[in-house]
Amino acid sequence: MQRCQPVTDSMELTPSYSIRDPARCLVRTIAATLLLIATGPLHAAAQTSGGTAAINREYVIKAAYLYYFSAYIEWPADVFPAEGEPFVIGIYQTDPFGTALKKIARSKAVAGHPIAIKLLQSTDGLRRCHILFVPATVPLQAQLKIFDAARGSLVLVVGESDGFVERGGDAQFFVEENKVRFAFSERAAKRADRKVSSKLLSLAKIIPGS
Repeated sequence: MQRCQPVTDSMELTPSYSIRDPARCLVRTIAATLLLIATGPLHAAAQTSGGTAAINREYVIKAAYLYYFSAYIEWPADVFPAEGEPFVIGIYQTDPFGTALKKIARSKAVAGHPIAIKLLQSTDGLRRCHILFVPATVPLQAQLKIFDAARGSLVLVVGESDGFVERGGDAQFFVEENKVRFAFSERAAKRADRKVSSKLLSLAKIIPGS
């Protein structure tokens, strides 16, 4: 399988990539989304000594990737109970994105469906999500309960903890040489009922045996 590794600098909003033709369009659209999020107010991850807001660009980039996961993965039509039902991106317990995901949701759609951002405090309602993001602050035992609750469903479970995919997650963000990258489990990449675009997989690290 062709590989095309993203080289997005987590300290910059305009990414650069080492690309091959199959992924060129996707790379450009991700860059455009990052610029969209960059305009206007963003989540203040911390306050500097002078009182000015410091933006956590790592989560701006991760928010853009989550949107493109939704756009480059094909869910069966029957996952939407009715026409106009939202595409749901769930966040488990703690939202590290600030306004970044909400800004995408206001301006984008997935296959004609509006995007809804939901904060979940338990696994109740997990299966009503299409994507569930699990922050690194979620303890290991709670992560295992999430994997159990999602087993057999069409929910794409995305995390950022070391070993997240190996423990049972579908996809994982990681930072390598100050660059935000992502991995997919081999199992998630090969599912027939929730088809992952080859363009998206060309940007991913595939974890075999997971």
